[in-house]
Amino acid sequence: MAIKTNTTRTIERASGALMEKCEETTRNMEQLLARAGCSGAKKVTVTLPLIPGSGDDVLFIGLNGAKFYFLRGRKIEMAEPLVEILRNTGNL
Repeated sequence: MAIKTNTTRTIERASGALMEKCEETTRNMEQLLARAGCSGAKKVTVTLPLIPGSGDDVLFIGLNGAKFYFLRGRKIEMAEPLVEILRNTGNL
């Protein structure tokens, strides 16, 4: 039986895919909010905290079937319903 291990190459591909999803979220924020039923929601600027040692630099938020990806450690403008989810889950 072959053992599958993560190599630098596979980790880079995974990181690149997540980065692309973060950029796509930023580009299509209004469409995603409309899909989630939150179009026209007030925007708030927040800084997503880094979690030292976790290796988790991307934060995923799901809302009514819409998927949002954000990079931690950066100031981001997001809709209030997303901020509320972050507060309720202890991520903000």
